[in-house]
Amino acid sequence: MPNKEEMLAPIWERLTSQISDGQNINYDNAKNMAKNILIKRGHLNSDGTPTFEGINRGMMTPGDRAIDRAISRSGGSYNDYEYNSKKNYAYKKKR
Repeated sequence: MPNKEEMLAPIWERLTSQISDGQNINYDNAKNMAKNILIKRGHLNSDGTPTFEGINRGMMTPGDRAIDRAISRSGGSYNDYEYNSKKNYAYKKKR
């Protein structure tokens, strides 16, 4: 884990943890993979600082992120979706 001098942006730390745990990759390799992914997405600058979009994304709850992904996939607005926390997935509300 990083010491206080090398604390990662929350979005970077979260993705590093997900990669490290999910793919059984050591922390340093996961950290580099996460950085490259986040730079490509526009959530992180090359120096490791978060972009405006990365700061906003980092402050989102899991439900907010799931709904954001659903909107990107299928369109609509935030109010068109409901979040299922057990599946970490957002579904269109039934009308």
